Amino acid sequence: MKIAISTDTTSTISLDLAKKLGIYVFPLNVIINGEEFLDGVSITPSKLSEEMKAGKVIKTSTPPPMSVITYFEEIFNEGYDYVIHFTISSKLSSMNTLFNNMSAEHFDNKVIVIDSYSLSIVQLSQVLYAYEEVNKGTSIDEIKEKLNERKEDYYLNFVPENLTALKNGGRISPAIAALGNMIGLKPVLALIDGALDKEAMTRNVRKTFAENITKNVEIRPIDKYDYIVVSFEGNEELVNYLIREINKFFPDYKVPVLPVAINVCAHCGPGTVGVLIVPRIN
Repeated sequence: MKIAISTDTTSTISLDLAKKLGIYVFPLNVIINGEEFLDGVSITPSKLSEEMKAGKVIKTSTPPPMSVITYFEEIFNEGYDYVIHFTISSKLSSMNTLFNNMSAEHFDNKVIVIDSYSLSIVQLSQVLYAYEEVNKGTSIDEIKEKLNERKEDYYLNFVPENLTALKNGGRISPAIAALGNMIGLKPVLALIDGALDKEAMTRNVRKTFAENITKNVEIRPIDKYDYIVVSFEGNEELVNYLIREINKFFPDYKVPVLPVAINVCAHCGPGTVGVLIVPRIN
């Protein structure tokens, strides 16, 4: 049985790595002042940052069904029997429902749609885990069971530089954004149970991150987990501070600094920095 691994650009997998491993990537969209751009095709994080700083209206939406059908048809035409496809958390987007419907209506449920219950590098860790299991010859049912066991075993929180993007996206009111920006309050956003929630508000971002890292090191040891800094044009001093905080506990560990998914950037804005902890894979 020939099984393909597929994901969308929320996973932030680089196109070079995807090509090397033979993982298929569906580009999601960002809409800027009514014009649609495709992640990794016609829009980059730096370009998105420019448009956000220019005050343009940024939105995201589900892709047209026909583009989904064409995408999977091209994969099956390469001789695959099944496709395991990972979507952003169903609590953050209707993408999972759309892809499940397309699988049932057009592909006899041979597209196995996995709700990653996550986003960004957390989603990518599941994709790469499934890739390894497929190469081991693990059955689809076993892979689904194993993914279900590990999909909530992560830690992710991040802090936007200010509240402007959240206001522009309708996530908070203009009044709260104005007040928060004026007094220097920043929201600490966390991925909990597949949904993004405001974990706290803070004026001291460094202290908040340091406390959260300390809280995790005992329950998520470095031999079993990867500690990652994520950044969307984040403050370099803050990024380096987080690396040093992680290295206090794990001095020989080389901390990766990885991007935030564009469809997340569209809502949190430039200057967003976070810490992510995920189970290690080979």
